Amino acid sequence: MDLSILRGIQSLRTPFLDWFFYIITQLGDQYAFILVAVVIYWTISKKFAHRFVFAFLLSAAINTGLKSIFQRLRPYNYPGVETETHWITDGFSFPSGHAQAAGVLGYTALHTAKYTKYRWLKPVGILLMILIPLSRVYLGQHFPSDVIVGVLLAFLFAHLAFKIVDKMDDDEHIYTLMIAPLFIMLMFFVQNHDLYIAAGGFIGFAVGYYLEKRFVQFEVKEVLWIQIVKVVFGLIIAFAIKEGFKLIFPDVLFFDFIRYLLIGVWAALGAPYVFKHGTRYLKKGV
Repeated sequence: MDLSILRGIQSLRTPFLDWFFYIITQLGDQYAFILVAVVIYWTISKKFAHRFVFAFLLSAAINTGLKSIFQRLRPYNYPGVETETHWITDGFSFPSGHAQAAGVLGYTALHTAKYTKYRWLKPVGILLMILIPLSRVYLGQHFPSDVIVGVLLAFLFAHLAFKIVDKMDDDEHIYTLMIAPLFIMLMFFVQNHDLYIAAGGFIGFAVGYYLEKRFVQFEVKEVLWIQIVKVVFGLIIAFAIKEGFKLIFPDVLFFDFIRYLLIGVWAALGAPYVFKHGTRYLKKGV
């Protein structure tokens, strides 16, 4: 039945829908996560960004573990399923990592809409949880059951993660750092690219968040033009680490871990330190 539904969705393929769903599927990728996380952390609320990163990376690690257990082949390996070379994602199919990412993004948007004045985030969150999973089926990367389970798991894990962080109260930086060694232990048992980058990101962010809260304590609120400068400059460095270090490090799992660890440290500690001290000079120069 899974395969029949997938083929039915793919029977609707057109050049426009191909382009549309290829763009949509990128919203569930690492770039979208990094963008959302740093914009919240650098310009809106460090504590809320911590919640989001905690939920997202915890969900990503669990997704990797489940894929290693079920080891389901992706649908493009079956006759009659269409895909393009640039659409193909490696690894196993169940549950969908993009769908879990969409679930965490959606849950965060719905949670924000419920407790703030930003009501427009509710339809945005719902659309993300529909369109990103649908794109994975349309592109032949996942079965419908992969994405349905992925969204449901993400919603559950995000809800639990938010509750756990609430229980941490103002010691969230300490507890998050204490959880980091669990990722290192998992890396010894699961040799997987997605786990290594999730572990690197989580540990880097945990260390950076702890040190930032203890010693830097930068203020996120600023005038709009400085917020824009912060985000643009910070993202340039983050993506320079992500892509530039590929030219330096060998293509092995350990160095993927190192790259994402450095991104986490930069986002949580390095950039805030630069912003705190650089903002004064920006204001003087105006």
